[in-house]
Amino acid sequence: MANTRLSDLLQILVYLKIHEGEKLTSSRIAASLKTNPSLVRQMIGQLSRAGLLQTQRGSTQIHFTRPLTEITALDVYRASEPAHDLLVVDQNTAQSCSVGVAFPNVLAGHFQEIQASVEAQLAQLTVAQLVAETAADIAAHVAEEAQ
Repeated sequence: MANTRLSDLLQILVYLKIHEGEKLTSSRIAASLKTNPSLVRQMIGQLSRAGLLQTQRGSTQIHFTRPLTEITALDVYRASEPAHDLLVVDQNTAQSCSVGVAFPNVLAGHFQEIQASVEAQLAQLTVAQLVAETAADIAAHVAEEAQ
């Protein structure tokens, strides 16, 4: 099953920036994600513990701790506290089978290379870039609807 936590955390950050200055409740943010406010509060807590957001209990004010050009998708990925890499080799293979013994080791090397490549790409993608692209897409949809 796919893990959408990274996507959701990034969407929260983009939503916060695009709606900056507005009253942003967890219910309002949750509506954007089609989830519940409690889960949004948990995810905002993750972002806060990772040092990406600053929140104040009982307040709807949420602040970024540094410029969005300095917050990368890799920072957010790490904030998601992944239990495993993106790809995990099944180690529960038959030890009485030569393929079952050899293949997990072979595949693990490839998966490690893929993980490193993905993390390098995430490090190049900033939240500022995602905000700009999202704002442009919103503007294009608004213009399209106006026609």
